[in-house]
Amino acid sequence: MAVFGLLGCGAGSNNPSSSLPNNVNSSSSAVTEALSIAPNDVRIRYTGRVSLSADEAVYDWPNTQIEFRTNAPLVELKLEDGNNDYNIFIDNQLSQVLSTKNGVQRYALNLPVGDHHVLLTKRTGSNFGVGRFLGFNLPNGGQLLELPAPPIHKIEFIGDSYTVGYGNEGPGLDCAGNLRPYENSFLSYAPISARVLGAQSHSIAVSGKGAVRNYGDINTTSPDPVPTFYNRTLATRSDLLWNFTTWVPDAVVIKLGTNDHSTDPIPSSETFIQGIHDLIRQVNNAYGQLPLFLLADSSSNLVIERLQRATQEQVNMGNIQVHFVQVEHPPQSQLGCDWHPKVEAHEAMAAQLVKAIKPILSWPDENSGSTNLKFAAATAPPFVGMSASSEGNNSIHKSAVDRFGYATTSF
Repeated sequence: MAVFGLLGCGAGSNNPSSSLPNNVNSSSSAVTEALSIAPNDVRIRYTGRVSLSADEAVYDWPNTQIEFRTNAPLVELKLEDGNNDYNIFIDNQLSQVLSTKNGVQRYALNLPVGDHHVLLTKRTGSNFGVGRFLGFNLPNGGQLLELPAPPIHKIEFIGDSYTVGYGNEGPGLDCAGNLRPYENSFLSYAPISARVLGAQSHSIAVSGKGAVRNYGDINTTSPDPVPTFYNRTLATRSDLLWNFTTWVPDAVVIKLGTNDHSTDPIPSSETFIQGIHDLIRQVNNAYGQLPLFLLADSSSNLVIERLQRATQEQVNMGNIQVHFVQVEHPPQSQLGCDWHPKVEAHEAMAAQLVKAIKPILSWPDENSGSTNLKFAAATAPPFVGMSASSEGNNSIHKSAVDRFGYATTSF
């Protein structure tokens, strides 16, 4: 069992919440040498685009992950955020959802005796803002341990709010504008598909953006569609360019077109398809030619037709590694905030995507690497107040239990 608590702001904080939780022995550090772990320690693994230094790891893309192993009884995570929420996994079990507070805060994670795998995943998309991970302290002894080797294969997903996982844990279509608690990028079809295939993944996705036109634009093209952000380390920083040699995928999935065609005026066929070609060119310039899948759901015959045409034109130009994949759009009963797919719909989309691309990729079924590949769809109640309540009613999706035997930690 892991217990989470908010320790408070930086030095000199007068915030009453800065006192230690009841389950933390504040005097224990007097007899045990505290260990401070910098964010750029090589034993910490980041999955997703991150700007990393000795002082901080800065990120904003959805499903950015921070991963480490330790045998310490207490870990004090240091975050400067207030914008984003995180899933906290301990030994493959979803422990809690952390909704960060403004400013520099320390969050106490009490662990049972032994070695443990800790994973933080950023639930929220780049539109919620930047997060900063400042490392962590081990105040009551223990060490940072080596992680197992990461998964061999990698998939990059480029997309919009569907790829982000917008509103996928929402109670229904109307979430009253309160989207942050209901967004869980870990359970988007994209990382679900990657985990099923035994692969790492990056999600380069921005809600509301299209291939050439963003949602609700009064013009047929927009100045800042998704391809504008593709070469950035952070979606919110045009001056901070990504080094494409640091993480080279084995395949790329592009799901764009919904926002381009959701409202009038829509782009012409030529304009939209050229935008897709230009994005494929960006990808190929970064990685060379590799398996690339243009993904559409069944909600728009026009998007399907145009992506099929783009695929055929790529093949005609000699790029035979471009493929078209169609998945079914979920029924209304499986839609969450603002008509976006719920987790169960993302699971269904992922299953269809994996079935379509697995024969083309021809990867082995078994893939060694990080234990986070064993995670399945799950949700847990958010962390609130000073410490987690022992009366919390953690919940998980039954389908995940049926298929993976996966359960959450109770508090």
